[in-house]
Amino acid sequence: MLRKIGDVNLPEGVSEGMELAVLIHTDEGITGCAVGVDSATQTLPKLADLVVGSDPRSVRSIWNKMTARAFKAGNHGPMSAGISAIDRALWDLRAKIHQVPLWKELGGNGKPVRAYASGLDSPLSDEELYKFYAGMAAKGVTAGKLKVGRDPDEDERRIRVMIEALSSNGGRAQVIIDANEFWTPKQAIQRIARLEKHFDFLWVEEPSPRGDFEGLRRISDAVRAPIATGENFTDPQQFVPLFKHGAGDVIQIASHVSGFTGGAIVAEMAAAFDRPVVTGPDVGNSFAHLSSTWKHHVMMEVFEMGREAALVNPLQIEDGCIVLNNTPGAGIEFDEKYLASHAPSAKPMKMLGSVYGRAEDAGLIG
Repeated sequence: MLRKIGDVNLPEGVSEGMELAVLIHTDEGITGCAVGVDSATQTLPKLADLVVGSDPRSVRSIWNKMTARAFKAGNHGPMSAGISAIDRALWDLRAKIHQVPLWKELGGNGKPVRAYASGLDSPLSDEELYKFYAGMAAKGVTAGKLKVGRDPDEDERRIRVMIEALSSNGGRAQVIIDANEFWTPKQAIQRIARLEKHFDFLWVEEPSPRGDFEGLRRISDAVRAPIATGENFTDPQQFVPLFKHGAGDVIQIASHVSGFTGGAIVAEMAAAFDRPVVTGPDVGNSFAHLSSTWKHHVMMEVFEMGREAALVNPLQIEDGCIVLNNTPGAGIEFDEKYLASHAPSAKPMKMLGSVYGRAEDAGLIG
């Protein structure tokens, strides 16, 4: 599906993007695969010596070495992107070496993972909005997340459009909203309370800046909806003050939090604090393997925006759930011809990663 994506910080949206195919080859002819973000190209060469010559089954040991190397500069940005890509490819490789699907390598039972639809939908018209969420409803998905933040009347109207679409296949729609850190805590309390006169939310995502732990706690105390945060953290250590301040009712874990290994560490932290977790999207939905092993996991976010074009037999959504593969590995298999014909270009691209930032009018009262 080709469409623009954006949120309150980039309402006009973008229509181009870039992903990185990461492959780790072994002398036994087995290859581990993962999809990373393009910034990982800056740091993969700086981490390669920690991988080359190592036993690829020693994933945690290699992860320890990579994060130790990131200590001074911090496990953020391109460094975290490189660590995440390598770690995920190594987990795929380890499962292939043992000839089992990744969920089994991680100790799971292969149960499908419930999905929720996320349209990154700010640039979409009401008709396009309905079409996207109705398409997801046709796959059995009944929960959806809408981007909000600028205009309360528009937010309310678009929520109703999403609810109608998600209910189009006979299910009962469940609603999530995401303000992408746009509001101050007082703004968030005001805006959420206004919407809660009409809607019940599964959670409200990132209503205020991720590092304002006291503010997030104040919002949580003032509204009915649970507050979700954490998706933009890249180092498990960043979650420590979140738990100390009680700033998140729902903990978001993304695949870029230092790979599968880092995500598992955060999930155990959340379990210790009795917090439910939700997982962010990734190309091919391979993060569902890890998510399926957590008893306190609720749902995983899915985009469905055509990013799987380079993959052969990506994981599918059926009856509202991501169905895990039974073949060895994480289910990431690249179409070599597609990769060859879609090599990086010098052509300027207006991509989400290159133009995205905090909106200038984020501090305005409204």
